[in-house]
Amino acid sequence: MTKNGGVDDKGRALDAVFGGIARRYDLANHVLSCGVDFYWRRAAAAMAAPGAGDRVLDMCCGTGDFAFAFARARADTGRITGCDFSPEMIELAGIKESKFKRRRKYAAVAMDWRVCDCAATEFETESFDIVSCAFGVRNMADLSAGLEEMYRLLRPGGRVCILDFSLPKNAVIRAAYLPYFRWILPVLGGLISGDYSAYRYLAESVRRWDRQVDIAALLHKAGFREVVARPLTSGIATVHVGHKPPAPERKRS
Repeated sequence: MTKNGGVDDKGRALDAVFGGIARRYDLANHVLSCGVDFYWRRAAAAMAAPGAGDRVLDMCCGTGDFAFAFARARADTGRITGCDFSPEMIELAGIKESKFKRRRKYAAVAMDWRVCDCAATEFETESFDIVSCAFGVRNMADLSAGLEEMYRLLRPGGRVCILDFSLPKNAVIRAAYLPYFRWILPVLGGLISGDYSAYRYLAESVRRWDRQVDIAALLHKAGFREVVARPLTSGIATVHVGHKPPAPERKRS
């Protein structure tokens, strides 16, 4: 349940809201999802299929949970970089990295964290094998620009991996889920984090997102191919993975 996007009034407002709940952010997410968000991130990282030596960029990384999921999926990745607009979130990600690397298996994983605008980063073109984003594209001020930036950053043949909330298609599950999301989640989130507005925003943004945005179509428009969508937990969340086409082979003279 992270945030981020272009640096405009919306981006600054979200940064203020989510920066204020950063210290209790992870606890609220895990409680509100009954811990299933761990599974979502693991499943999404596995779908992206990181390989040995791959460079991974996790946009809108929050406190780093999705970046750590990639490290768990493949401890011999080349480097994992997390970027987020919130300095408070990035600070916590660095603290969590120190604890994460106490386990011998992950001690050598190369990770770094950057404070930046995820819709217009300063990374070099075609410098990553995987670009990921969990619960962040929904909040980008300019979603098309954000997806185009992901495409720019990926090497030919690279993968984009987007994880976000969705609304269940099953009518029975949807009927039970919507009241929880609309009424219970904002109250519980507010009690845990101390800020009701952040979780009211979450509930409203997911409803708008599911009705108005076809992420698969937008990925195709940005240039990605072989886009696959996988619903998780009866459609409460969905993973989209797309591929940047490989570079055309040069004709031999």
